[in-house]
Amino acid sequence: MTSVAQAPADKLDSIQMLRAIAALAVVFFHLPLFRNGDWGVDIFFVISGFIMAMVTTPSGSHFFTKRLIRVVPLYWLGTIGVFCVALVLPSLLDNTRADLTGLVKSLLFIPYQKGEFVQPLLYLGWTLNFEMFFYAVFALSMAISHRYRLLICSGLLLGLVMLGQWLTFESLLARFYTQQILLEFVLGMGCYALYARTAPWRAAPGGSTGRAALVLIGLLALAYMPLSASLGEDIGRGVGRGIPAALIVISLVLGLSRTSLPKLLVLIGDASYSLYLFHPYVLKVFNKVFHVFDAPGVLAYVMVPVSIGLCCVVAIAVYRLVELPLTGWLRVRLIDRRTVRGATPVAPAGNAQS
Repeated sequence: MTSVAQAPADKLDSIQMLRAIAALAVVFFHLPLFRNGDWGVDIFFVISGFIMAMVTTPSGSHFFTKRLIRVVPLYWLGTIGVFCVALVLPSLLDNTRADLTGLVKSLLFIPYQKGEFVQPLLYLGWTLNFEMFFYAVFALSMAISHRYRLLICSGLLLGLVMLGQWLTFESLLARFYTQQILLEFVLGMGCYALYARTAPWRAAPGGSTGRAALVLIGLLALAYMPLSASLGEDIGRGVGRGIPAALIVISLVLGLSRTSLPKLLVLIGDASYSLYLFHPYVLKVFNKVFHVFDAPGVLAYVMVPVSIGLCCVVAIAVYRLVELPLTGWLRVRLIDRRTVRGATPVAPAGNAQS
């Protein structure tokens, strides 16, 4: 993957749709009735590689600042919130304790052992440890060469994965950051490289048959994902789940290019970060109040769409009332005022969520 030409500025509702699908899959995973859907994380990682490649095509300026603004505020608020709950009402949480060292490591994206798992206080934040590491490697790659950033970043990540396959590390950090799941960021960057090179095809009129075929391929790959667990265990998650996740992303993004999707689906995609981080706690409170998931039964299945709907409502509220205003405020003060003095504060928008 070398430098790619800048693709036309499509309105990528498809990316937001995929974010919504990935987040909802993880919600399903945390419903006791199903326990299938953790593959949503693999789609998220592929999307992340795609988006980082896309948003840095014109310029890599303020890259890491933008990433911090996008990821840190909501994650820190959630982490501190969980710490406070663990401090005041520990009975509401299962295995989380008010550990000050764990709080510091969580806020700084430092993986550490918590019981039998490597996860921070806000336990789905383990994926953000990988995300922040990817951003750091990507930023380093751009510092070396913006033109060849995708090739350099891919080479560095592939090198780490190969080390993890060849060597056994005693260090937790070394084991964590040489896992095969890092391949999914590489696959995402590869998806963007292909996407950028299809600009003439995407801009041309017609092609409905080809687009329909791509959408069908993407949907078939998506239907396969719930069956991917055993293959992921046999050949590794980055290959067994990463490759079909990449096929889903590139097929649906190309097949649905220039297509406007339902606004509600796009909105859930916009709020997917909030949905991803906070849905386990919404589900936990919901079940503590109604006890519908304590045992399988008709009521439990009836309440599934209600609980998922509640998670989405809470996520959209957090997105609109907290995430957007906070990230917009930080962007104005940390980025916009450096480049345009006196600019009117505007919350960041757009489907890429750069």
